[in-house]
Order: sequence, then structure tokens, then C-alpha cells
Amino acid sequence: MSAAGEEKVLVAVILAPHGVRGAVSAEQLSDNPRRFVVGATLCREDGTVMTITAASHHKGRLLLSFAGVEDRNAAERLRGLRLYAPDTPPPLAEGSYYHYQLLGMQVYDRGQLLGELSAVLPYTANDVYLVRRPDGGETLVPALRAVVRQVDVAAQRMDVELPEGL
Repeated sequence: MSAAGEEKVLVAVILAPHGVRGAVSAEQLSDNPRRFVVGATLCREDGTVMTITAASHHKGRLLLSFAGVEDRNAAERLRGLRLYAPDTPPPLAEGSYYHYQLLGMQVYDRGQLLGELSAVLPYTANDVYLVRRPDGGETLVPALRAVVRQVDVAAQRMDVELPEGL
């Protein structure tokens, strides 16, 4: 797992059991396909290692089976489990961020709180940030240098300048 003081990289969240043989449906949060192949390992929050025995995609979700999870009851106990990469990611270039670093950030538009960044939606042209506003609504923010003015990972703050009408 990560050394002391290093952040773990969240790569998936188990949503629900799938079928009766211990498989689970999961939300994939990593764009690295090698993380989800047979024989790959993922870690729980407590550092427990889980080995993938089967992996596929179904209706936009990741389906995973793990060693030692043999039936639906065992799979049900994994519901909501957050899975992390077993290693520390390499550093990125200046101005680039891992999705896990952005999730949960407070987003401000010209100094006014817009809301919390709750998802990063990958698109061909550029990512789009889903920001949940305090009023319960959502705002989509394009991940463009012209829009995203400053990102402070330590302060968990992103400053943006949304174009008129967005």
C-alpha cells in the first residue's frame, strides 16, 4: 500500500452484488484498464488486498469477481466498499491532476461558491466536471484552461470563470 503520508488512489466503488456467484457491479474511477484484469489486486481502505478472478463490463458498469467471494451474501457485504490502487501513482506534469485529487473540491466562480466537484466525466475533447450546487442543482464545467483558472489541491479549492449562459 502507500507509504505513510501518501494519498491512496481510489479506482472503484462497489455498487451492488451481480448474480448469485459472488460477482459485484462497480463504478470504475480509473481510466487504466490494467487495473481491472484477472490477477490484478486492489486494496481496501484498511490495506487488505483483494485479487480479481474475473472482470468484464455490463451496461456501463464494471463487473468484478474476487478470490474468496463465492456467493451473493459475501458480495452483498462488499456493497459501498471503496477500492484503491495498490501503488502510488507517478507524479503528473504541472497543471495536470488525478481525478481523485479533484473530487470533493469546493468550486468557486469568480469568488462565489458554485458547489462541490462530485464527478469527472471523460469526453473525447476534454473532461467535464460535474459540480453539485448548494441548492441541489448541478452545473457542468468544461475542464479547459480558459475556464479553470486555478486548482489548489492542498486547499481543496478550484477557481473557475464560467462563460456567460453556462
